[in-house]
Amino acid sequence: MVQLVQKYGATEASQQVVVDKTDSGAPLLTVDGRSVYCSITHKSGCIAAAYSSTNKIGIDLEDLSTNKDYQRIRDHYKDGFLAGSALTKKDFFHHWTLAEAFAKASGASLLNVLESPLHHQKKSATYFQIHPFLLCAYQEPSVENNEIALHQLDSDNQ
Repeated sequence: MVQLVQKYGATEASQQVVVDKTDSGAPLLTVDGRSVYCSITHKSGCIAAAYSSTNKIGIDLEDLSTNKDYQRIRDHYKDGFLAGSALTKKDFFHHWTLAEAFAKASGASLLNVLESPLHHQKKSATYFQIHPFLLCAYQEPSVENNEIALHQLDSDNQ
């Protein structure tokens, strides 16, 4: 996270970037003493981090190559977060990553998020395909047009 902020953020080299944890265990990013919204996710050796100085943000990452059967989850939540979905594996993961990302951004319980349709939240989600992973970034809506950009660090964090 620190390398991303230093490389792509509007920070000067002299600014201090600190990553800590809140009481709930969520990441807390501070840049030169100012709190910045951030989110971290990981799966199968892949780590992703996101930050925003203006809006709450949440991200989730899932491995699409999994062979797990999600039929019970699909059946249970077809009127919840999966409402309006074709219930395909692809749709499931788009909805699941959005639910996780929204829960992180809003601070809501994931179980509560899963119980409700996500129609309005879809407008504020951006998806990235990083084979074999699907990454969803959700940023709270604002009057500004805040696009979400993807930056990857190589193995040397450069």
